[in-house]
Amino acid sequence: MPTDNERRYQERLDRYTTAMDAGKPDKVPIRINFNEVAAVYAGYSLQEIYYDFDKNLAAGTRIVEDFDLDVAPFPPSLWWAGQHDAVGARYLRFAGRDLDIDTQFQFVEGEYMLPEDYDAFIADPTRWLLDVYLPRIHADMAEPGSYRAGLALIRGTWGLQELLTKQAQAGAAWAALGMPTGATGIGKAPFDTLGDTLRGMRGILLDLHRRPDKIIAATEMLVPHNIYYAVASAGGDTEAPDFMPLHRGALPFLNPVQWDTYYWPSLKAVIEGLWAQGKRTIFYAEADWTPYLERIAELPDHSIVFHVDQTDMARAKEVLGGRFCLSGGVPNYLLAYGSEGEVRDYVKQLLDTYAADGGFIIDTCSVLQMDAKIPNLFALVETARTYGVY
Repeated sequence: MPTDNERRYQERLDRYTTAMDAGKPDKVPIRINFNEVAAVYAGYSLQEIYYDFDKNLAAGTRIVEDFDLDVAPFPPSLWWAGQHDAVGARYLRFAGRDLDIDTQFQFVEGEYMLPEDYDAFIADPTRWLLDVYLPRIHADMAEPGSYRAGLALIRGTWGLQELLTKQAQAGAAWAALGMPTGATGIGKAPFDTLGDTLRGMRGILLDLHRRPDKIIAATEMLVPHNIYYAVASAGGDTEAPDFMPLHRGALPFLNPVQWDTYYWPSLKAVIEGLWAQGKRTIFYAEADWTPYLERIAELPDHSIVFHVDQTDMARAKEVLGGRFCLSGGVPNYLLAYGSEGEVRDYVKQLLDTYAADGGFIIDTCSVLQMDAKIPNLFALVETARTYGVY
């Protein structure tokens, strides 16, 4: 006989999977990325959860225990600050080191890949990363081949392994509490790989006009790498979807011709490559993707869960509904500034309008920030449970 937690685990997993297959489960699944809000709820400072992974995961466990979710939230922070400190990272600032103890981390964007690096990057990306990129963005790797750089590489590798081990332990602990994992592995659109952490916003926008052929060559080269990384970072799991935060493809970063030429072909190839291996993608469409819904509909049925932030939900339902699951829909500003009553009314209307036919997962529009009110989060979950029954 299965235990109560084993039974709850299977019920939640079946509910989640049925919705992702655009079907109608017994209830609307609830998935919320609490992130740093979990630290607030558990009574930890951000410095504590960035630097003490046991506290980080303990905060996540409090959420699992106290909120009636269907899948476990991500850890309160995707970043383990100690790992980045170990290599002298220049591109991240953390609470308690560069910032106040309760200030969320900051990413320091820059042109860490220069225009003249394109050819070397395309020809041999691994060598370029090791010889040029890592020394450029890490103070302790600034002298390639030096004793200090070698130690930093060892420390950073150990830190990553420790992070992955802790995350696996957390997933196992939450599963024992009856809570499956909502996503395994992380993916990127190849254009975002260039535009987020390599060329930066200014660099990639200039490249669209000055070296467009280099963008195409680089994004095509990145397709197999990004597929591999998504599968590898999931530990080979194909039960849960890959989490893919999407950035520079949102309106108005690119015009339609640029989107069709530089962004979509390589992103589509990554998603189709993952689906060929049985790995679904959470198409985490941050900001507005309404103009591109017809192109996104070209993807194989059920290969993505389309997450709605500022995209027109009605239009997404019209174009993608029935073939793809939709998720999201609850605005972050409402959770931060609205009342419990306003949250309950909004969630009820959202469910009535978009969830009746199945294929819907309720979630916040984007990853929560620290200003979300805890009572409003409970109101979201309780209302979804009350009115989200089929």
